[in-house]
Amino acid sequence: MTQRRDETEPERPEARPVVLFVGLRKNPLEHRPAFEAAHREGHDVVLLAARPPADLPRALLADVRAVDPHDTAAFDTAVDEVAAAHSVAGVVAWSDAGVEPAARAARRLGLPGIAPEAARLARNKYLMRQALAGRPHVIPRFARVRTLSDAEQALRHAGLPAVLKPAAGSGSKGIFLLRTEEELAPAFAELARLTGADGDGIFRHDRGDLVLEELLGGTEHSVEGFVHRGEVTVSGITDKTTTEPFRLELAHLHPSVLPAPALAAVHALTREVVTALGFDDCAFHLECMYDPGSGARLVEVAARAGGDFIASHLVGLATGVPFHENVIRVATGRPPRLPDGLTRHAGLRKLMAPAAGKLVRVDGVDTARGVPGVQHIVLDRTPGTTIRLPPAHFSSSAVGAVIATGESAASVQGALAAATEAIRVEIAT
Repeated sequence: MTQRRDETEPERPEARPVVLFVGLRKNPLEHRPAFEAAHREGHDVVLLAARPPADLPRALLADVRAVDPHDTAAFDTAVDEVAAAHSVAGVVAWSDAGVEPAARAARRLGLPGIAPEAARLARNKYLMRQALAGRPHVIPRFARVRTLSDAEQALRHAGLPAVLKPAAGSGSKGIFLLRTEEELAPAFAELARLTGADGDGIFRHDRGDLVLEELLGGTEHSVEGFVHRGEVTVSGITDKTTTEPFRLELAHLHPSVLPAPALAAVHALTREVVTALGFDDCAFHLECMYDPGSGARLVEVAARAGGDFIASHLVGLATGVPFHENVIRVATGRPPRLPDGLTRHAGLRKLMAPAAGKLVRVDGVDTARGVPGVQHIVLDRTPGTTIRLPPAHFSSSAVGAVIATGESAASVQGALAAATEAIRVEIAT
C-alpha cells in the first residue's frame, strides 16, 4: 500500500548535492566567498576540518565535522559517512594542508580531482623538482638537504646566492636567503628546529626535509588557473612584491603589467609544468620568477586556489568572474567559465608590524577606508597580540592588509600606498 502524504504536512525541500571542503582559509573574508561560490553553483557544503571556525555561514552548510585530515583512518571514515548521508558532487582543498587528503577523498569517492600521486608532488618541493629534473630550463639548480653536511655540499653545487627552505612549507614559512657561506649553518639550525619533531605541524609528513637551490633572479609572479580534463586554463598572472631577506609576501597586483613576451613565457612555463606534474581536475597557484635573460622559471606550484586574497578577491575584482566559482565547477567535473576580457585592476598591500612586541593599536583605518578605490581593510591581529618577526615567526608580523581596485595598475598602487600610509601600527617593545 502506498502511503499518502498528509496535505497539511509541508513539503521538504529536495536536498542539494554537496561539495566536500577539506579545511578553509583562515580569514572569514577569504573563506566566506568559497561558501557563497558553492551556493551559487547549486551546492551546499560539508566541511571537514581539524578545528572548524565558530563563525561559519550555517545557512550554506549541510554538515560540519571536526576531524584531522592527516589522521588517515578517522578522515576516511568521515568521508565515507558523508558519502552515505549526502550526494557528494566534488571535493575541494583550500590550503596546502588539505591537498593530499582531498585528493585521496576524491579518488575514494570516484570524483574529479588531482591524483594522489600528483598531489604528493605538489606538496614536496624536492619531489616536485625531481619530477622536472629532465627539464632543467624550468627549475633552479637544487639538492635535497637533511644534514648540515648535505647543505654544505648542496651550496657548492648551487652556488651563491642561494635559498634554503623546507621541502613542504607554505605561507613563506622558513625561507632563508643565503648570500654568504657563513649564513648557512645558522639557517640550517633554525630550519632543523622549525621542521623537526617539535616544530610546525605543516611539516608533519616531511620532518627535517629541506631544499637548497640557486636564487633565481628577476621579478616574482604567480599564475592562477585550472586544469580540467587535461586542458590548462590561465585565469591571470599576478605581480608580487616580497620582503628581504625572508621573502614574506608584501603586495600583489592583478593582472600583471609584464610585457607581452614575458607574459607568453610565463604562460608557456605554466602549461609545461602543470602538465609534466600530472595536474588535472584541480585549481593551481604557480609561483615563478621572470628574468629577460633566462626567461620564466618555476619557484613552486600548489594544487589549490591561491591565498592572500588573490583567488578570493583580486582575480574576480579584475576579471568579473569569481575564481572560487570556477574552483567549484572544476571540482564537480565542469569546465571553468572564461572572462570576456579584463575590466579593471586589483591589488593588495600588507600592513606589516614595524617591530616585535605587543600590538597596542592600529590607527587610521577609517581614513584609509576613505581612500578612493579601497575595497577592504583586513585586520588579522587584535590589540594585546604578541608580534614576532622572522625567523622567530613567519606570519605574525603581518597585521592586516588593504585591498583596492582601479582602472589602471598605477591607480591601484596609488590607492594602496595612500591607504597604508594613513594606517599606523603601534607596537610596545
